[in-house]
Amino acid sequence: MSEIPDDVRAALDGLRSLGGPDLLRQMVIVFIDYSAERIQAMQTAVATGDLVAASAAAHALKGSSRQLGLLGMGDACVAVEEASKQGDVAAARTHTAAVYAQYTTAVEWLKAATA
Repeated sequence: MSEIPDDVRAALDGLRSLGGPDLLRQMVIVFIDYSAERIQAMQTAVATGDLVAASAAAHALKGSSRQLGLLGMGDACVAVEEASKQGDVAAARTHTAAVYAQYTTAVEWLKAATA
C-alpha cells in the first residue's frame, strides 16, 4: 500500500475534528459503497454510449471525492464529465478507468486512515 498523501490526511483530520472518529468511519463506509455504485454506473453508461449518464455519475462522485481529499479522483471525474460533454466516448472510457484506478487506491488509504 502506498503512503496516504498529505492532502487526504488533512481532509480526513478535518472531518474527524468536526464529527469524531465514528462519524468519519461511517462517512468512509458510505463513500466506499456509494463510489462503487457510481463507478459501476459510469462504466455501464460509457459502455453503452450514454454520455449524459456518464457525466451525471462523474459529477456526483466528484464532490464527495474532493471532500475526502481525493483530489486525483475528483480530477479524473472532471475529465469524464468534460469528455462526456464533448461526446468523446474513447476519452470518457479512458478517464473512467482512471477514476476506478484512483478509487482502488483511495479505498486502501481510507481504510488505513480509519482503522
